[in-house]
Amino acid sequence: MRTYFDYRAAARETLEGRWNETALMTLIIIAIPILLGVSTVCFPFMGLDEMSSIVMNSSVNGFTTLVSILVLVPLEFAMCNVFVSMIRGTMENDTPVKEMFVFFKQDWVRYVKTNILEMIIIFLISLITLGIGGIIFSYAYSMVPYLLHDYPELGAREALRMSRELMKGHKWDLFVLQLTFLGWLILAILTCGIGLLWLTPYMYAAQGHFYQDLKDELIEEE
Repeated sequence: MRTYFDYRAAARETLEGRWNETALMTLIIIAIPILLGVSTVCFPFMGLDEMSSIVMNSSVNGFTTLVSILVLVPLEFAMCNVFVSMIRGTMENDTPVKEMFVFFKQDWVRYVKTNILEMIIIFLISLITLGIGGIIFSYAYSMVPYLLHDYPELGAREALRMSRELMKGHKWDLFVLQLTFLGWLILAILTCGIGLLWLTPYMYAAQGHFYQDLKDELIEEE
């Protein structure tokens, strides 16, 4: 495995000339829940009585959760794989956004099925371990998006199992890699969140290189 600084340097090299294009992917994913959130806030001002307003807000909250499961998470999974395709030089579309939606359409069913199973497992583990186990399993399953795309034959359970095996001994490495972006995260927040449009691709590209190294190690072992 490379050093954390090597991963960040590799991420910058991958993003060279494509910072704004990848920032657009982040903007699309961020804009969806923001728009839904705005619609929720507007309900009390639509002339509804209190009970009707509560019912409408509950419906919107449920709808927002559904959109997250069916749209946002699959888009995030697809975005993960865009960076891997950029790293490998295998992008088939002229922009990262087009590539993201191709991956989204191609793997949507498996993304959704796996995400639901992952959410259930992490929720149950979190209940049993007061949240600690949920965090650990979140890192154990962090390679799932990449594995689903790289191995079309994998089902949800197989993808989760393979991610756990791949991340054995590497969960702390990924945590520290993410921690090295803390300073940039603080600066991004100080820009009213605008900096996140460029920081997010930077982090995803670094994690894409991290996954590629894990996969290369797996291939060597086989």
